[in-house]
Amino acid sequence: MKKLILLFVTVLIPMGSTSEGKLTKKERKFAVNYLESSMKSIFKTIDGLSQEQWNFQASAETWSVAGACEHLFIAENAIYRNITENIIKNDKFKVTVPESERITDQQVINTISDRSPGRRVKTPPPFEPKGIFATPQDFMKAYKKARQKNIDFTKKSEDDLKAYYFDSPAGKISAYQWIILLSAHAERHLGQMKEVMANSDYPD
Repeated sequence: MKKLILLFVTVLIPMGSTSEGKLTKKERKFAVNYLESSMKSIFKTIDGLSQEQWNFQASAETWSVAGACEHLFIAENAIYRNITENIIKNDKFKVTVPESERITDQQVINTISDRSPGRRVKTPPPFEPKGIFATPQDFMKAYKKARQKNIDFTKKSEDDLKAYYFDSPAGKISAYQWIILLSAHAERHLGQMKEVMANSDYPD
């Protein structure tokens, strides 16, 4: 599971995480707002879709809106477990990263949310959709619950989230930045959903 997670891939301006240790109030507020706003953007986009629109696939090789949403749900839970049960529980990930090698929060967002052709990767099988959500409402209920766990953790954690580092598609990033990655990942697949909806054969 750890290796699979490595493949993953407001108005507030994100700051770079330049110090190790506990989160500042500003960092905590940014991360929580980003988690909330990225979820709301997805819900706004899919609310009211018909069954035909929800399940429409432009081709056999591409995902439907339903498929993209299910992938987000799977990743949300997997990354939460990786942060809370692996990264911050394992001293081997508590390392000092030289200032010159640190990746800023904005770089994480830019890299993960980017859906340009060169940034697209094949999703490993455990993270591929299987058709578990029949309707947008089913997904929204489950995803909101999964995301709330990450919001509550971000609000309440007193762990040194900027002191633990774990590889990601954006490079070696802190546990705090993995939380930011969750929202950027949601933005990435929101873009994918909009691409599906823009298809000329998308149902009215």
